[in-house]
Amino acid sequence: MIHRHATVRTHQEASAAWLFFKRWLANPLSMASITPSAPSLSRLMAAQITRAPDEVVVEFGGGTGAVTQAILEAGVPPSKLYTVERDPELAAYLRRHLPGIHVLEGDVADIRSMLPEEVRGKVGTVLVCLPMILIPVEDQRAIVDAIFEVMPPGRAFYAYTYSARSPLRRKALGLKGRRVGFTIANIPPASVWRFVRDGV
Repeated sequence: MIHRHATVRTHQEASAAWLFFKRWLANPLSMASITPSAPSLSRLMAAQITRAPDEVVVEFGGGTGAVTQAILEAGVPPSKLYTVERDPELAAYLRRHLPGIHVLEGDVADIRSMLPEEVRGKVGTVLVCLPMILIPVEDQRAIVDAIFEVMPPGRAFYAYTYSARSPLRRKALGLKGRRVGFTIANIPPASVWRFVRDGV
């Protein structure tokens, strides 16, 4: 016997994969992969979260919600989760399927102006689910500067990559970074990196 909720979940996963593929076809450089993050990568990203009770989590690149769902399953309340998605169709999908979270539609470099004033400086962790390795270094700098503007001093942010090397130009950006996880179960295999300001 097949349970109804299992059938619904399978349908949602298929729908999400198809939507993700369509958006990849429309703009492949902004997504880097033709499929959403696998559960192994999503859980690996969510496992990095550090957050005080009054702090929020910010995700860059919500996509169809694979990592977003893992963040919720890791215990972050929907009201404490902000996900930034530039693609209007993907942003609408997130609002429909993950009610209660805050979906911010726009450029991640504008995160300070997009966040409510009361949570600026109270971002416990930023998870970057964007193809940072494909982004020019000056644009990387704008994104990194924006991240550190909304977090308390000394905090880290995390990014995944399908490359064998760091997704960010650490020396040029004044960052210290190290690989904190790897999963071969993702397609393609992926690493998670932790970044802090150099000197921290």
